[in-house]
Amino acid sequence: MSFFKDLVQFWNAMGSLPWTIRVWAILYPLPQVLGGLYFIGETPGLVILLGRVLSFVIGSQVHRRRPFSKLIGPIGHAHWLLILPYLLYLLATQTLDDGLYWFIVYVCVIGMVSAVIDIRDTIGYCQRGESFYKRD
Repeated sequence: MSFFKDLVQFWNAMGSLPWTIRVWAILYPLPQVLGGLYFIGETPGLVILLGRVLSFVIGSQVHRRRPFSKLIGPIGHAHWLLILPYLLYLLATQTLDDGLYWFIVYVCVIGMVSAVIDIRDTIGYCQRGESFYKRD
């Protein structure tokens, strides 16, 4: 299966998940992609955009091997553990224009919420073995 076909298959598979996961899967990454494109000329904007793209790529490959595994999120978001400290460092040490500042704040807050969900999924996986998302 080709790389792009994997991405399309992953995207289409998201449509069969419960509505709460579908809403999260749109509202979580979409603003990061759009904001990353808007701020692509700034290093943090580019880092956020590329981080989001990498999440899609990793998620599609996990889904290819283990469809609907609850490890798609934790594995697909692991690299954000490196990106978030960088973004928090920028917020604390750099003077940023207001739009970029609030975009980074949004990404950090939503990233931490996602990390809590990923930790919960990882603990469940470790306690019960492979667990899969139920599909509608």
